[in-house]
Amino acid sequence: MVAIRSGTLCASALALALLGACDAPPPGAPAPGSAASASPECVTLAEGLYEFNDGQFLAVSSSYAAANGAAAWQNEISSGFAGAGFPWMGLRIRDRVATLTGTAPGADAKAAALTAGEASIAAHPQAGAAGLLVVDAISVEGGERGVGESLAVLAESGISLETCQRAFTDTMAGRNVTFESGNARISPVSAPLLDAVTGVAALCSRFVVEIGGHTDTRGADDYNLTLSQGRADAVRAYLVGKGVSEENLLSIGYGETAPLVTAATPEAYDRNRRTEFKVIAR
Repeated sequence: MVAIRSGTLCASALALALLGACDAPPPGAPAPGSAASASPECVTLAEGLYEFNDGQFLAVSSSYAAANGAAAWQNEISSGFAGAGFPWMGLRIRDRVATLTGTAPGADAKAAALTAGEASIAAHPQAGAAGLLVVDAISVEGGERGVGESLAVLAESGISLETCQRAFTDTMAGRNVTFESGNARISPVSAPLLDAVTGVAALCSRFVVEIGGHTDTRGADDYNLTLSQGRADAVRAYLVGKGVSEENLLSIGYGETAPLVTAATPEAYDRNRRTEFKVIAR
């Protein structure tokens, strides 16, 4: 992480900036506004907290104070989990996404912990007012993995096209968005999965995310194309409703044109009827 005060940063000053930039340019660097400072190697950054990744600075938060505040909220909230009976539960807040993590001893313990964790976040004066998206990343010992597990990993790593695509792929592995039969209405059981996907899209806001809808081969081609587009649009609307910018999302219905398997079996139909997420550089 790099804390930057507003000003112009040049390539020659990168090492100094990684240690903490200051208002004045480093010795030997051109003054802001000079011809040299306008070179392609210089960039003007607003005050904030940044990651330097793939040769670019990525804003992690709109302000350094807000970023530090989120870290403080995280510590203040999670410090109460042990006293509430959930010493194994953790919390990671990045931007507007909060993931509840850990391994529960059983399904009932997980359900109770999720309820307690969500209530603790909502009751916190700053975190509760921030409108955080809370995602389940809690696994059950010897059982299911938390649907937001890959999101939690992403929240602890650098944001790149590769890490974002991996988070989408791993989140969707063995899972699928469920719709009502023959229409584009999302089943309520898919809400935890879509919340995890929303969190990934929110952290990967520097990229465009394509939402691809696919059907099986049953039904007319035109019908399947329309159905898949409606379902992709429904997923996009869900993410937008949770705070992801519309301009970061693209929905495309592929109908039955891109099957994973070509067999005419129930298993093949299940695999081909899917929603996929592809990360695209701007």
